[in-house]
Amino acid sequence: MFTTATKTIAKIAWRNVTRNWRHSLASSLAILAGFTAVALFDGFICDIIRVNEEGFSLRGMAGHVLIQRKDAQFKLVEDSFAYSMTKAEQDKVDEKLRSDPDFDIRVRFLEVKGMIANGINSVIFIGSSTDVKEGLDMRQKEWAWNTLAGLPLNSVSESDSILIGAGLGRMLGCAADGDTSHVTLLAGGYIPENRPFKCLRTSLQLSATTEEGQVNALDLKVAGIVDGGFREQDKRWVMLPLPLAQKLLDTNKITTIAVRLKDKDHKAKFISRMKKWAADEGLLLDIMPWEDHQIGALMRGSLSILNSFKSLFMVIVVIICLLSVSNTMMKSVTERIREIGVLRSFGFLQRDITLMFTLEGLFLAAISCAGGVLATLLFSFAVNHSGLTYKAGILSSPIFLTVGLNPIVWLLNTCWLGMLAAGSAWFCARKAAKMVCCRTERTSSLPV
Repeated sequence: MFTTATKTIAKIAWRNVTRNWRHSLASSLAILAGFTAVALFDGFICDIIRVNEEGFSLRGMAGHVLIQRKDAQFKLVEDSFAYSMTKAEQDKVDEKLRSDPDFDIRVRFLEVKGMIANGINSVIFIGSSTDVKEGLDMRQKEWAWNTLAGLPLNSVSESDSILIGAGLGRMLGCAADGDTSHVTLLAGGYIPENRPFKCLRTSLQLSATTEEGQVNALDLKVAGIVDGGFREQDKRWVMLPLPLAQKLLDTNKITTIAVRLKDKDHKAKFISRMKKWAADEGLLLDIMPWEDHQIGALMRGSLSILNSFKSLFMVIVVIICLLSVSNTMMKSVTERIREIGVLRSFGFLQRDITLMFTLEGLFLAAISCAGGVLATLLFSFAVNHSGLTYKAGILSSPIFLTVGLNPIVWLLNTCWLGMLAAGSAWFCARKAAKMVCCRTERTSSLPV
């Protein structure tokens, strides 16, 4: 409970902040700028995380959990068939998934690689095949339309259709008729529109080596052009329906099963149940969130670097705010020695003087952080609606510069900046209160 004396001290502290705002302007601006900078940088990182999660979970159809043969994520390059799941294993996993209360959707994948030719040029390709209908459900509304030009596989009536990366298309004479750099929606996904494209040949020949070591080939039609994600992958990328890939490789195996749960917060429990079931069945399976898989390694590395920059940035902001607030408070305390002496003569104790200046620091930080919230909202709105894009390293296409809003970080910023301002004010006021105390004692000891 606040005592009457504490309330009086708080009123005096608030009055001093409002009346002496010019003296506190520099500190206020430093705290406001520090708050805004940290909030915007954190919002940028949060939005990068969101974009990556949507890119893998929705656009890449990875869902929440990936299921593969043991060590497949490391060994598929060496022997894709030996580390693929057989039909019997698939059936067992499907039966278990259907009986699990958290299961929602599963999509099967089969990686495929070989040669692709248009009759003039031949290029090595790498590709991924999926269940078309389940893949559409996994992508949800945001990424239901996943082509830069042409039609998605779920919108094509021909079963022998494929999608190729824009980089691969340029090498094989396939390209969109117009500019496709502005077809991405700010919220994610593409504008659902059949944008025209042209190819030198209406069909391309894909050839690959089967499990028995034979070469198999199929003539397939190009239904659309997609963004392969990474720049080098885009030059080799092919997407095709799972039955076509299995026909090309002459196999009924698959590489991966991606699972989406009804509630992603139940991921850990789901994985624990599935691992126990696999061990009981004698199945050698890796069951993990896609973030822990090799496909999430790039995101983990990028976020680690960004968090390191964030920590360094925080240290710089703390130093600047500490120096600014300390300088302002020391100057304010020095200029108000007489005021402190008058308050002491009225019976205010040393701790009361210290409390007053500490509260001034807290009030100053609170006002500045409130301004920082407003500035963060304004800057975020301006950036998110500016349409600015940037090249993100190895990504094949530019992405929108957006800033997320994170009220939890705002609250944390307010707390640590408030503690910083209050601590600086307390230190300066404590020294001043002691100095006035000593002067008072020396004056009272003089002979009358």
